[in-house]
Amino acid sequence: MAEIKQGNNKFYIGENENDPQAQITYVTVNDNQIDIDHTGVPDELGGQGIGSQLVGAVVKYARDNDLKVSASCPFAKKVIEKHDEYQDVYAG
Repeated sequence: MAEIKQGNNKFYIGENENDPQAQITYVTVNDNQIDIDHTGVPDELGGQGIGSQLVGAVVKYARDNDLKVSASCPFAKKVIEKHDEYQDVYAG
C-alpha cells in the first residue's frame, strides 16, 4: 500500500505535492460538502488499487471533518457508489 499524503485540497502519493506520482483533488462546495473533481493515476501505477486508496483517503477526511462528499470525477463516483461503507458520507 502506497503512503498517501495530504496536501492543499488534495491527497497524493510521491515526495512532492507539486509533482505527485498520483493524486486526487477536491473542491469545497459549501461548509458541509466537498466534491472530488479529479483522480490521476499514471498508467505505470495502474491496476494497483491506488486510485481507490486515494478515494478512501478523501472519505476518511470527510468523516473526520463531518463533511459530505460528491464526485464530479467519474472514477471517484464509481468507487464511492460501489462501496456500501462509503454511503454515510456520500452526497450523491
